[in-house]
Amino acid sequence: MRSHERTARRYAKALYDVAHEAGAAEVIGQETEQVAAISVGDAAARDVLTRPWIKPADRRGVAMAIAQKVGARKLVQDFVGLVAERGRADHLPEIVAAYRTLVDAELGRTRAQVRTAVALTDGEKRELSGKLEHALGKRIILEEQVDATLLGGFIAQVGSLIFDGSLDGQLARMRQRLARG
Repeated sequence: MRSHERTARRYAKALYDVAHEAGAAEVIGQETEQVAAISVGDAAARDVLTRPWIKPADRRGVAMAIAQKVGARKLVQDFVGLVAERGRADHLPEIVAAYRTLVDAELGRTRAQVRTAVALTDGEKRELSGKLEHALGKRIILEEQVDATLLGGFIAQVGSLIFDGSLDGQLARMRQRLARG
């Protein structure tokens, strides 16, 4: 495991503990996710937050200003300020992912990364989500990604489990059966 991930998990756990105690774990996660998206997505912000030669107090100020601009609570402002001040702003995406995992575990849900050849309709999303929920016994949040390289169907990954309902996968399994005789 990379030290990046270990560090991210520690920061996420600390934020989660405080947010959970305040009874706002999910909202704090959403606000932190918004700040992270801007901090990583905006080139100027990313440069200021990740450059080691910029004073820690300046990095903190920029991170807190971004959080304030999106309307984040004081807890989120202080948290992202601390992360930036300590030179860990480049860890924000991993921190958000680790935090999301903690909140999902608390709420009895899990995320499924679903790759499809074409975008799923709302009905197809509900049906797929329902089948995955039935198979896993947890509430599922679908994170859909269109993958034009797939011929059809879907590939869903939930943690280390992979459900291959793609046409590519079916053809590969058919090829294996024919090769075995």
